Amino acid sequence: MKIGIIGLGNVAELHVTALNEIDPTAYVGGWGRTPSKAAAFKERFGGVVYPTPEALLDDPSIDAVVICTNAETHFHFAKEALFARKHVLIEKPICTSTDQIRELEILSRGVNRLCVPSHNYVYAETMQRVRAHIDAGHLGEIVNFWAIYNKRHPAEIGAPDLTMSELMVHHIYCMLYFLGRPERVFATGSNVHFEDPQAHDQLMIIAEYPNGNIANLWGSFSADDCSRDPWSVYFKIIGKNGSSVVPWDTTKFGDARLPFWDDGTYWDSFYQIQKFFIEECLTGKRAPLSSLSDAYDATVIMDAARKSISERRSIDLDFS
Repeated sequence: MKIGIIGLGNVAELHVTALNEIDPTAYVGGWGRTPSKAAAFKERFGGVVYPTPEALLDDPSIDAVVICTNAETHFHFAKEALFARKHVLIEKPICTSTDQIRELEILSRGVNRLCVPSHNYVYAETMQRVRAHIDAGHLGEIVNFWAIYNKRHPAEIGAPDLTMSELMVHHIYCMLYFLGRPERVFATGSNVHFEDPQAHDQLMIIAEYPNGNIANLWGSFSADDCSRDPWSVYFKIIGKNGSSVVPWDTTKFGDARLPFWDDGTYWDSFYQIQKFFIEECLTGKRAPLSSLSDAYDATVIMDAARKSISERRSIDLDFS
């Protein structure tokens, strides 16, 4: 399988590094909006630099495309890739609305091509094994779930909705992977770090389930956890017969020129989703672990959380 990338920024670096480890011939080339950055990307990683996205999509040697542009353009490029009959792996947040996600879902079925959200955390082997233990009943009835993130980001990057759309989406699709759909959410947020006072840098979402299960989703761009056992990225599931935890901060290397750029678990998640996408999904062996339907549900939950913050009340979820 040969892969092209649309959008040659930081996230593309993670994807192409993973591709080169899986198969050094998999990455064909990419397109970037800024020619100088695209040339620098080619110098580091090789491959063709296409003059336009259309030129990349017209290349018959490319089987699948990874969409790594800004979120506002995901829908457009994913549609174009599907019309060109390429399989698509699309970075999060997938689209700006549930209607767009539904349209991609219908289109992908119509052209018989995959369109897969890059919900990379659930592809970690540790996360898959936790899900297997839940499915096997080893933990018993699940009673609560925790997803926790604490990592200081530069104060100047703060913008309204950044923490929700870029961070909490990870927590939400992981919650869906383990527990399925909740029935209501309550959310709150605060600003203690970002320069823009209208930008939340800390968010808490509490999701309630019909069986009494509660999911607790905490995300903060305001500060690092410097304690001995840091909750930098931390998932915990507690059941009546057992519990499981998946921490990060287990492999560290290099310099963190960007937040978490020195964390091996973060890099590994891109390797694991690319390996699954190429070797399992594109060959028809297995379905994606997280689908566009899950991306739709995650968007519904984020919209409800935004409404909850604004109205200071719990919001019932409607997935119709």
